Amino acid sequence: MLFLLEVEVEHPPSGSMVKFLERVVQEWDAFQRLQDRGKILAGGKLSGRRGAAAILQVRGPEDADLLVASLPLFPHFTRISLTPLVDAEEARGNARRLLAVARRMQPDAPSESPSSQERG
Repeated sequence: MLFLLEVEVEHPPSGSMVKFLERVVQEWDAFQRLQDRGKILAGGKLSGRRGAAAILQVRGPEDADLLVASLPLFPHFTRISLTPLVDAEEARGNARRLLAVARRMQPDAPSESPSSQERG
C-alpha cells in the first residue's frame, strides 16, 4: 500500500543545536536505509521549509504508523500528514469503470476522444 508522508518541524527544540542536528543526520541515515529496503520509494527535504516528504510502500496503515514513529525526529515533528494513495494503474482502472457507468446512464451523450479534447 502506498502512502504520502509529509512531516514538518516548525522550530528546532530548545536545547543543544548540535544534538538536534545530530538527530537530523540520523533521520537522513534512516531515510536512506528505508529507501534501500524499499519502504521509501522516493522523497526528500521540503525546499525552503523544515520538513520532508516521502512515498512509503508498506503493508497498511499500521505499518505506516510504526515506520513514522520509529524515525529519529518523530518526537520533534510538529505536523505529520499520512495520506493513502491509489497507484496510477488502479486509478486508471477506476476511472474507466466510472466512465462506463456514466456512459450507460447517459447513452446519448457525445463521446470525446483524448485527441478531440486536445484540439478543443
